[in-house]
Amino acid sequence: MRFQQLWLTTVLSVFSLYACSSVAAQTGSATPNSDLPQTYAATAFGQSGALAGKSFGVTVNVTAWTSDQEVHNFAAVLKSGGPNGLVSALGKSQEVGRLSPTGFVGSAFRIARLKPAAGGETKIIMVTDRPISFGEAYNSTRSRDYQFGIVVLNLDKDGNGTGTLAPVCKIKFNKKDELEIENYGQKPLRLANVRQMK
Repeated sequence: MRFQQLWLTTVLSVFSLYACSSVAAQTGSATPNSDLPQTYAATAFGQSGALAGKSFGVTVNVTAWTSDQEVHNFAAVLKSGGPNGLVSALGKSQEVGRLSPTGFVGSAFRIARLKPAAGGETKIIMVTDRPISFGEAYNSTRSRDYQFGIVVLNLDKDGNGTGTLAPVCKIKFNKKDELEIENYGQKPLRLANVRQMK
Protein backbone atom coordinates (compact mmCIF):
# COMPACT_ATOMS: atom_id res chain seq x y z
CA MET A 1 0.00 0.00 0.00
CA ARG A 2 2.84 2.41 0.84
CA PHE A 3 4.50 1.67 -2.52
CA GLN A 4 1.23 2.42 -4.31
CA GLN A 5 0.71 5.69 -2.41
CA LEU A 6 4.24 6.90 -3.11
CA TRP A 7 3.85 6.15 -6.80
CA LEU A 8 0.56 8.04 -7.04
CA THR A 9 1.97 10.99 -5.08
CA THR A 10 4.92 11.23 -7.47
CA VAL A 11 2.74 11.26 -10.58
CA LEU A 12 0.20 13.69 -9.16
CA SER A 13 2.91 16.10 -8.00
CA VAL A 14 4.39 16.31 -11.49
CA PHE A 15 0.99 16.86 -13.06
CA SER A 16 -0.15 19.35 -10.44
CA LEU A 17 -0.60 21.85 -13.29
CA TYR A 18 -3.69 19.86 -14.22
CA ALA A 19 -5.51 21.51 -11.34
CA CYS A 20 -3.89 24.93 -11.72
CA SER A 21 -5.49 27.75 -13.67
CA SER A 22 -3.10 30.57 -12.76
CA VAL A 23 -1.43 32.75 -15.36
CA ALA A 24 1.94 31.49 -14.17
CA ALA A 25 0.99 27.93 -15.04
CA GLN A 26 -0.29 28.97 -18.45
CA THR A 27 2.94 30.73 -19.35
CA GLY A 28 5.43 28.23 -17.93
CA SER A 29 8.49 27.71 -20.06
CA ALA A 30 9.59 24.41 -21.53
CA THR A 31 12.23 22.29 -19.86
CA PRO A 32 15.44 22.61 -21.93
CA ASN A 33 16.01 19.72 -24.34
CA SER A 34 19.79 20.10 -24.63
CA ASP A 35 20.27 16.95 -22.51
CA LEU A 36 18.31 14.78 -24.94
CA PRO A 37 17.94 12.17 -26.24
CA GLN A 38 18.29 9.90 -23.21
CA THR A 39 17.96 6.11 -23.23
CA TYR A 40 17.50 3.85 -20.19
CA ALA A 41 17.51 0.07 -19.86
CA ALA A 42 15.66 -1.71 -17.05
CA THR A 43 14.16 -5.02 -15.95
CA ALA A 44 10.39 -5.09 -15.34
CA PHE A 45 8.98 -7.38 -12.63
CA GLY A 46 5.30 -8.28 -12.39
CA GLN A 47 3.87 -7.90 -8.87
CA SER A 48 0.35 -9.31 -9.27
CA GLY A 49 -2.06 -10.97 -11.67
CA ALA A 50 -0.86 -12.95 -14.68
CA LEU A 51 2.55 -11.24 -14.60
CA ALA A 52 3.29 -12.00 -10.93
CA GLY A 53 6.83 -13.34 -10.60
CA LYS A 54 7.65 -12.80 -14.27
CA SER A 55 10.29 -10.42 -15.62
CA PHE A 56 11.40 -8.96 -18.93
CA GLY A 57 13.75 -6.28 -20.23
CA VAL A 58 12.56 -2.85 -21.34
CA THR A 59 14.14 0.20 -22.95
CA VAL A 60 12.91 3.74 -22.26
CA ASN A 61 13.88 6.45 -24.71
CA VAL A 62 13.20 10.17 -24.10
CA THR A 63 13.47 12.56 -27.07
CA ALA A 64 11.70 15.72 -25.79
CA TRP A 65 10.37 17.26 -22.58
CA THR A 66 6.77 18.44 -22.35
CA SER A 67 6.46 22.11 -21.38
CA ASP A 68 4.29 23.56 -18.59
CA GLN A 69 2.10 25.17 -21.25
CA GLU A 70 1.54 21.85 -22.99
CA VAL A 71 0.64 20.17 -19.70
CA HIS A 72 -1.80 22.98 -18.95
CA ASN A 73 -3.39 22.52 -22.38
CA PHE A 74 -3.80 18.79 -21.78
CA ALA A 75 -5.36 19.64 -18.41
CA ALA A 76 -7.92 21.89 -20.01
CA VAL A 77 -8.85 19.14 -22.47
CA LEU A 78 -9.17 16.59 -19.65
CA LYS A 79 -11.47 18.91 -17.71
CA SER A 80 -13.66 19.81 -20.66
CA GLY A 81 -13.63 16.58 -22.66
CA GLY A 82 -12.84 13.92 -20.06
CA PRO A 83 -10.48 10.98 -20.69
CA ASN A 84 -11.73 10.49 -24.25
CA GLY A 85 -10.88 14.11 -25.02
CA LEU A 86 -7.40 13.68 -23.58
CA VAL A 87 -6.86 10.52 -25.63
CA SER A 88 -7.76 12.46 -28.77
CA ALA A 89 -5.42 15.34 -27.84
CA LEU A 90 -2.53 13.03 -27.06
CA GLY A 91 -3.03 11.25 -30.37
CA LYS A 92 -2.54 14.55 -32.19
CA SER A 93 0.60 15.54 -30.23
CA GLN A 94 4.19 14.74 -31.04
CA GLU A 95 6.00 11.66 -29.81
CA VAL A 96 8.37 12.53 -26.94
CA GLY A 97 9.73 9.07 -26.24
CA ARG A 98 9.11 5.36 -26.41
CA LEU A 99 9.01 2.34 -24.11
CA SER A 100 9.98 -0.93 -25.78
CA PRO A 101 9.97 -4.40 -24.20
CA THR A 102 12.90 -6.46 -25.47
CA GLY A 103 12.12 -7.73 -28.96
CA PHE A 104 9.15 -5.40 -29.55
CA VAL A 105 8.67 -1.97 -31.14
CA GLY A 106 6.83 -0.76 -28.04
CA SER A 107 4.62 2.28 -27.46
CA ALA A 108 5.19 5.97 -28.13
CA PHE A 109 4.80 8.38 -25.21
CA ARG A 110 3.14 11.80 -25.56
CA ILE A 111 4.05 13.47 -22.24
CA ALA A 112 7.51 13.45 -20.62
CA ARG A 113 8.32 15.51 -17.52
CA LEU A 114 11.58 15.92 -15.62
CA LYS A 115 11.40 16.66 -11.89
CA PRO A 116 14.59 17.44 -9.90
CA ALA A 117 14.85 15.85 -6.45
CA ALA A 118 17.21 16.20 -3.50
CA GLY A 119 20.90 15.31 -3.77
CA GLY A 120 21.11 15.55 -7.53
CA GLU A 121 18.44 12.90 -8.03
CA THR A 122 15.73 13.25 -10.69
CA LYS A 123 12.39 11.73 -11.57
CA ILE A 124 11.17 11.19 -15.12
CA ILE A 125 7.42 10.75 -15.57
CA MET A 126 5.99 9.71 -18.95
CA VAL A 127 2.34 9.32 -19.98
CA THR A 128 0.67 8.07 -23.14
CA ASP A 129 -2.67 6.95 -24.50
CA ARG A 130 -2.68 3.19 -24.96
CA PRO A 131 -4.18 1.40 -27.97
CA ILE A 132 -7.48 -0.36 -27.24
CA SER A 133 -7.48 -3.87 -28.70
CA PHE A 134 -10.24 -5.11 -31.00
CA GLY A 135 -11.27 -7.63 -28.33
CA GLU A 136 -11.68 -4.90 -25.71
CA ALA A 137 -13.77 -2.76 -28.03
CA TYR A 138 -15.90 -5.62 -29.37
CA ASN A 139 -16.62 -7.10 -25.95
CA SER A 140 -17.01 -3.71 -24.22
CA THR A 141 -14.71 -4.81 -21.41
CA ARG A 142 -14.18 -2.55 -18.37
CA SER A 143 -10.52 -2.13 -19.38
CA ARG A 144 -11.65 0.24 -22.16
CA ASP A 145 -12.03 2.94 -19.50
CA TYR A 146 -8.34 2.58 -18.57
CA GLN A 147 -6.86 4.36 -21.56
CA PHE A 148 -3.42 5.48 -20.39
CA GLY A 149 0.02 4.12 -19.60
CA ILE A 150 2.44 5.74 -17.11
CA VAL A 151 6.18 5.25 -16.47
CA VAL A 152 8.09 6.72 -13.52
CA LEU A 153 11.90 6.54 -13.29
CA ASN A 154 13.67 7.44 -10.02
CA LEU A 155 17.28 8.23 -10.92
CA ASP A 156 20.43 9.12 -9.02
CA LYS A 157 22.99 11.64 -10.25
CA ASP A 158 24.59 8.96 -12.46
CA GLY A 159 21.32 8.04 -14.19
CA ASN A 160 20.80 4.77 -12.33
CA GLY A 161 17.90 3.75 -10.12
CA THR A 162 14.46 2.15 -10.02
CA GLY A 163 11.05 2.81 -11.48
CA THR A 164 7.43 1.88 -12.04
CA LEU A 165 5.47 0.88 -15.13
CA ALA A 166 1.66 1.10 -15.00
CA PRO A 167 0.49 -0.01 -18.46
CA VAL A 168 -3.29 0.27 -17.95
CA CYS A 169 -4.51 3.36 -16.03
CA LYS A 170 -7.46 5.70 -15.73
CA ILE A 171 -6.84 9.47 -15.41
CA LYS A 172 -9.77 11.73 -14.57
CA PHE A 173 -11.09 14.52 -12.38
CA ASN A 174 -13.50 13.41 -9.68
CA LYS A 175 -16.63 15.25 -8.51
CA LYS A 176 -14.47 17.34 -6.15
CA ASP A 177 -12.38 18.52 -9.12
CA GLU A 178 -9.41 16.46 -7.86
CA LEU A 179 -7.15 14.56 -10.23
CA GLU A 180 -7.34 10.78 -9.81
CA ILE A 181 -5.15 8.02 -11.22
CA GLU A 182 -6.35 4.42 -10.94
CA ASN A 183 -4.71 1.17 -12.06
CA TYR A 184 -6.70 -1.56 -13.76
CA GLY A 185 -6.93 -4.55 -11.46
CA GLN A 186 -3.28 -4.96 -10.47
CA LYS A 187 -0.21 -3.25 -9.07
CA PRO A 188 2.14 -1.43 -11.46
CA LEU A 189 5.17 -3.39 -12.63
CA ARG A 190 8.36 -2.70 -10.70
CA LEU A 191 11.36 -1.50 -12.72
CA ALA A 192 14.76 -2.53 -11.32
CA ASN A 193 18.35 -2.12 -12.50
CA VAL A 194 17.46 1.10 -14.31
CA ARG A 195 20.59 2.50 -15.94
CA GLN A 196 21.29 5.18 -18.49
CA MET A 197 22.78 3.96 -21.73
CA LYS A 198 25.70 6.02 -22.98
